[in-house]
Amino acid sequence: MEYVKRYGIRLDFGHTLVAVDGSARKATFARTGPDGSRTLVTREFDMLHAVPPQKAPDFVRVSPLADAAGWVDVDPATLRHKVFANVFALGDVGNTPNAKTAAAARKQAPVVAHNVLLARGAAVGEARYDGYGSCPLTVERGKIVLAEFVYGGKPAPSFPRWLIDGTRPSRAAWYLKERLLPPLYWRAMLKGREWMARPELADR
Repeated sequence: MEYVKRYGIRLDFGHTLVAVDGSARKATFARTGPDGSRTLVTREFDMLHAVPPQKAPDFVRVSPLADAAGWVDVDPATLRHKVFANVFALGDVGNTPNAKTAAAARKQAPVVAHNVLLARGAAVGEARYDGYGSCPLTVERGKIVLAEFVYGGKPAPSFPRWLIDGTRPSRAAWYLKERLLPPLYWRAMLKGREWMARPELADR
């Protein structure tokens, strides 16, 4: 919020983009009021960056695996389907109430792998996912806020506060994002060689 104020950003919540007139440089939004009423608001723009709402692929949303909102209906801790015991889900298609980030998938993958082995009788103790997610927020050149949290938005820092304070922008977080995370992502995590993500077991 300090950066929002510094940059003079106006926050308008409850606005959904419904139409764009590119030649006239106008965008129309449906604004939802506190009482649930909807009105149309048209604004002029110089540049428009529109991010569509997240949703699961069609083949998931129309399947028996999906909940009413179209996400795979899993237990938020075990990532096992609530109806089909032989189905697990991780990443962007699950209905877990966490940020859909690569960091979340990194923590979910070992949980699913362990619990699949458990279901097959090849492991002991149920692994549980705590909702961990991470969003490196670039607020200016050379500074990033490394926001890490678990379910409920509770902060869950991976580093000592003296090194990287997840509540403040820092150059250390920028260096981590620019130099260290890309090789971890491309050379380790995506190849299944990431050694730091270990599932926590409910009972050992």
